[in-house]
Amino acid sequence: MKKFVNSLRSEKGVTLIELVVAITLFTTVAGLIYGVMMFGIRSYNQITVENRLRDDGDLLMSAIITEIYTFAPDMISSDSGLDSDGNNWSLITLRHSGSGADDKDIVIREGALYIVPSGSVTGEQDSRISIDAELSPTSNIILNCNDVGTCESGLININLNLLKLYGGKDYTLNLESTFGF
Repeated sequence: MKKFVNSLRSEKGVTLIELVVAITLFTTVAGLIYGVMMFGIRSYNQITVENRLRDDGDLLMSAIITEIYTFAPDMISSDSGLDSDGNNWSLITLRHSGSGADDKDIVIREGALYIVPSGSVTGEQDSRISIDAELSPTSNIILNCNDVGTCESGLININLNLLKLYGGKDYTLNLESTFGF
């Protein structure tokens, strides 16, 4: 015990070499801890954004499929093109045989999905399916069938390309689905 107390009272210092070694070890350990911590934070943020994109994609896909199955159309037609601003748009029209007054359009336009009564203005905010991400101009909904124009049966191809800016980085998710009617 006396030896320990005497060593505490000693006025010996540390050498420059010991100080440099201690600082080097400290910075190495601190750098490793910082690197692991930053990797964890970046991974967490990336997974969070990817999960949000998947949730948005699931919401859009389920809205389209639910509308088609609950509407139960007798015929479906499609159209696509460029609007006056040069933006791509595509739509499918769900039709009941008869008057056509209750027909519905499912439209992908200006980075959003709209489900509206057929022939109505697609820019109405209340008809937009709200999501955090944005649909890229390459997103589309296409009807494939043997008939020209209106089809009683065929395949619907949905291609959604979701974009989200987070932390100065663009994240994308591409969803493709094909189903028959």
